[in-house]
Amino acid sequence: MIKKSLSVGWLTLGLLASSLGAASAKQLWTAKLPGEAKWHKLTELGTLLVGTDSAILSYDPEGGKLLWTHPEFKKTNTRNAVDVLGTPLLICNTYDGMMNSKVTFTAIDYFTGEQRWTTPQILGQYLDTIPVPAKNLVIFVVNTYDGKDPGIYLNAHDLENGSAKWSAKFTKGGGIPLHMADNSGRFIPTMDLSGYHEPVIDGDEMYLGYLGVHCIDLTSGATKWGVEFPPANKGLKKTYAPLRIDGDRIYGAGGGSVFAINRRTGAQLWKSDRISDFAGLLKARDNAIVAQLEIVGGKIFSRYGGNFSDGKTAMLKEPLGVVVLDPADGKSLYHFDKAKEGITNLVTIPASNLVVFADGANVYGIDTAAATPVEAFKVPIEFKKKMGAGTVAKVGLGALGGVTGLVKAGISANKALLDVPVAVSFANGRVVVQGKQHLLGFDPQTKTSNWSLFYAAPSDAFANIAMFAVTAAAAVYGNAQVAASGGMGSSGYNSGVNTIHSNLDSYNKFTEKAAKRAGGVKSSEAYSYILTKVEKDIGIVGVNLANGETERQLVLKEKEPNYTVDEPANRIFHFQGKDSVVAYQF
Repeated sequence: MIKKSLSVGWLTLGLLASSLGAASAKQLWTAKLPGEAKWHKLTELGTLLVGTDSAILSYDPEGGKLLWTHPEFKKTNTRNAVDVLGTPLLICNTYDGMMNSKVTFTAIDYFTGEQRWTTPQILGQYLDTIPVPAKNLVIFVVNTYDGKDPGIYLNAHDLENGSAKWSAKFTKGGGIPLHMADNSGRFIPTMDLSGYHEPVIDGDEMYLGYLGVHCIDLTSGATKWGVEFPPANKGLKKTYAPLRIDGDRIYGAGGGSVFAINRRTGAQLWKSDRISDFAGLLKARDNAIVAQLEIVGGKIFSRYGGNFSDGKTAMLKEPLGVVVLDPADGKSLYHFDKAKEGITNLVTIPASNLVVFADGANVYGIDTAAATPVEAFKVPIEFKKKMGAGTVAKVGLGALGGVTGLVKAGISANKALLDVPVAVSFANGRVVVQGKQHLLGFDPQTKTSNWSLFYAAPSDAFANIAMFAVTAAAAVYGNAQVAASGGMGSSGYNSGVNTIHSNLDSYNKFTEKAAKRAGGVKSSEAYSYILTKVEKDIGIVGVNLANGETERQLVLKEKEPNYTVDEPANRIFHFQGKDSVVAYQF
């Protein structure tokens, strides 16, 4: 479920490339839902979870069997149903009372639907669920109203039996700026902590990025230290950069600067100058949003600007650029501030000593091995398949928005805007540049593009969704790097998970299915599934990222289809109409 943004099929734009000869998907099963699917995701081992206004349901992805239904969980989103990696547990919560002010937490075996435990009801506003399997804990962040000392609390429970372990006040009530939750109602919005990156767990410590950087003792919940600094933009989500640990240091960013902190003592070692030189009027100060930090070659690479969401729409926020900082004092070693019309995430290629990114005109590589970073290459983005207004009309995109729709989206009159990349990924020795309209394969060794495709947006709505989807994907990629270098995979993590498995062995019963899914990853990672026009209708095509060929297709026959892709198993689940799910296999 953490990889949701990677499995939504890259909700991009319509595809020009012909899908003739592409293999069609085979329908596996169909199931009726008790209402419209408000959200859906795959658990770690592939079971399909669906949330409607009236229940959470689970389906066997292979045969479509309804595994269980829990009608007590109403009007939920993905943050109300959190699966714990390495376990079969799904942590859910109910709402009750005026303004959803009464909350109860429950752990469910996501294979059987069996309730493992439930907590007593508390009076408060639910904000977030933080699983910590390394410590056999789950932490609930709640803005509590009752008691003598109301405020935002961290409430830790035993992951195995639900017993309360500790409760600690983090800050005063309303002390953390909140953002609109996914699937929030229009008239009475639900607010939560979806505007922040996931905490970083390392040993007995948890680092929160809600107000800067705070270190929490996982044995007691006590705040060991805190260094507070503002986000770059309170109204937008994810405008604190994901935290990064390097030895005894932890790095964070907000308010236009990067902060280096001794993670043992909480001492602030330095604060960089404002990342962007763009100041303008007083009201424009601190407007650079540092969106990504990476520690590469002993230096701090920071990317600022890009696409952000306020919970409803996505938008490009300038200024745009990359700064490399000296870890000794935070001084700038390299500054790229000439990004044109957009900027992607940074991708590290260790074998080549490169950090790669793209803007609206070029793909760039920075040499990470040099004492002072230098530009290793700057290669113009040249798309081999292009389409003008006449061609758009010929392929019949008028009903889907066509040229007029693209003009409304502000991206058809200017060719440079049509070409703006929004994400970069690296796998199997190749870089893939994902644009609003284009997909391009780039070889960092030869510094040339192997293939490229042009995509045409079905509507301005899809263009907006595309920007948000790839932004979320880049954020997940960055957090995965943190997780890999932190507590996950450590002896403490394995010990905690083994403790859980000693009494919850249903997870182990599915190891064969897990191996099957893991075995499928290698091949499925070579495809990007894209929403486009297929056989005079809306559908999905699968593009082979090794050669840029469109090799798979599926007609969905809906103007705005709702679907998710199970990449390891090469399946697509289409949420058809308002109350059905149909599974397909490639």
